[in-house]
Amino acid sequence: MPAPAGLRREVQRYSRGFSDNAVRWIPPEHLHVTLVPPWRCRDIAPVCRMISETASGYSPFVLDFPTISPGPDERRPRLLWAAGKAPDPLLQLHDVLAAHFVPEQAIHDPFFLHMTIARLSPAAPSRPETDSDGYLKAQTIAWRGMFDRIRLYESELRPSGAHYRVLCDARFGGSDLL
Repeated sequence: MPAPAGLRREVQRYSRGFSDNAVRWIPPEHLHVTLVPPWRCRDIAPVCRMISETASGYSPFVLDFPTISPGPDERRPRLLWAAGKAPDPLLQLHDVLAAHFVPEQAIHDPFFLHMTIARLSPAAPSRPETDSDGYLKAQTIAWRGMFDRIRLYESELRPSGAHYRVLCDARFGGSDLL
């Protein structure tokens, strides 16, 4: 689900507190909440139809992100993410989509509501505050946004980071955009 404009602005404001290039910020147009992990797909047309049909049965989600924390490993974090608690309807949406798109043999971790906002270099001198053991501290924030669509992205890994291309887009409550 692409991040709404207000959340993109919050991330941009937050990023101004970092002065060096060791923190690589996700471009605002690429900020999103991942509903299901990436998978290989040869024919996107049926995937886009299923996404559109599924999205039509849900209302937009207001999501709260009360913390920014390091992840996925606090001892050696590679990224910063804004995180929150997923409401039950979002968990249900995740389950519906995962049942269709995540291969059975894939490891099913519980859904974790997060939006990756930056990738970190291990030597980043302007990292967020650390505790007495040198681990990054979680920071309290109060970000909130209305997520109004599901978007299918193609992800291409490049030396500069992931590049995303929009394959299809469906608003909650109906109305396809692409």
